[in-house]
Amino acid sequence: MVDRADSTRTTTVLYVIVVVVAVLIGTVLAPVVWSATQSSGGDSGEPTVSVVTLRAGTDAGPVNDLKEDLRQARTNDSVEAVVLRIDSPGGAVASSEEFYLAVNRTAAQMPVVAYVEGTAASGGYFGIAPADHIFVKPSSMVGSIGVIVSAPLSTVEQAEAQSKTYLRTGPDKATTEKDQLREQMETLHNAFVDTIVKHRGENLSLSRSEVAHGEAYIGPTAVRNGFADEMGDLNSAIEFAATRADGIDGDQYNVDYNEPVSPSGGAIVLSKDVERVDGNVVYVDGAGEQDTQFQEPYQFHAVWGVPVTEDAQEVNDESE
Repeated sequence: MVDRADSTRTTTVLYVIVVVVAVLIGTVLAPVVWSATQSSGGDSGEPTVSVVTLRAGTDAGPVNDLKEDLRQARTNDSVEAVVLRIDSPGGAVASSEEFYLAVNRTAAQMPVVAYVEGTAASGGYFGIAPADHIFVKPSSMVGSIGVIVSAPLSTVEQAEAQSKTYLRTGPDKATTEKDQLREQMETLHNAFVDTIVKHRGENLSLSRSEVAHGEAYIGPTAVRNGFADEMGDLNSAIEFAATRADGIDGDQYNVDYNEPVSPSGGAIVLSKDVERVDGNVVYVDGAGEQDTQFQEPYQFHAVWGVPVTEDAQEVNDESE
């Protein structure tokens, strides 16, 4: 006759053994299951094309986010190529240069292909200039190579009055002249044009002076004149990038879509009343302000469009 107590003890021991084995199996297999669920990402170890999206102006905030996305792509061993999906009218010159430098650095390490989802103009086009290939749609707008300066009236026309308000360490400290603005703007413009000619020169059918004229081109025209390479969509750009990557064989690769960079900024909106426009120099009326905070006397922009006031009225003064 079987002792019930012994039977119960045997059953308990077997149960404990089964539980321990199940835990051990789960511990071994858990990383495998987790890895399988992450296989669509850029860190799975499989060759990956990383899609980095900018739907914003090329001002400091969006560009900093974009730079971080590109840094992660460069430091991820599984990423073999980058596709830049862009819809940007440009922005401040300084941050547009940061955009360009980040893309140029990435292009030195792996294939970079650009796809113009909507607009890549001025600073937005400046940033994608180092790309190995630029895809556009028929409705895409690219180009607008140029620089705009916005400067308050008090900075230029009331410089002498300002110089009597503050003590300065030198005669040129915190003062600005119109000729100085034009000279600096011309220097930045030439650097912008030189960059485009350097990266796109072999493809361009336009002369340097035509590039410097600042026109924006619709997709088919951009392909004809060399501002873009080919008509296509995002998938076209991804497939092309994969063919250029040494670590990708055929269609055996993943695609990692980064969170789009899409803050609200991008266009120039002047917070003060626009007094007048002198060429590309925009003067705003700062009279009567009591603000004692020090601000930049002027700002350079690489942006496609015209400056507008807060009530969205165009500034179009041809009388100067």
